[in-house]
Amino acid sequence: MSPLQKIPLAPGYQVPFAQGIKAATGVTTMAVGLITQANHAEDIVASGKADMVALARGMLYDPRWGWHAAAELGGQVEAAAQYWRSQPSNQKALFGATMFGTR
Repeated sequence: MSPLQKIPLAPGYQVPFAQGIKAATGVTTMAVGLITQANHAEDIVASGKADMVALARGMLYDPRWGWHAAAELGGQVEAAAQYWRSQPSNQKALFGATMFGTR
C-alpha cells in the first residue's frame, strides 16, 4: 500500500492482477473492479483471465443482477415458485420448465 500508486480506474481494472496470479501460481482466482456488465463478466471467466468474478456496485444497484445477466446471456436460473409469474414474457425459458395452475 502506497499513496504513490496510480492505478487507473476503468471497468475490470483489477482483472490483470487476478490473471497474473492465476498464471504464476495456478490457484483459483476471482476478479473484481468495476465489473458491471454481464458480457464483461462472461468474457473474463470464458477467456480464463479469472475463475470467477465478484460484483459489488452492480449487485447493490440491482439485487437481481444475476437473473438479468442470465437472461441477457441466454442462461437459466433457479427461482422459487412465487417468482415464476414474474418471468419476463420475452424470456420464457429463464426460470426453466415451470408450470403453474390456471384460473
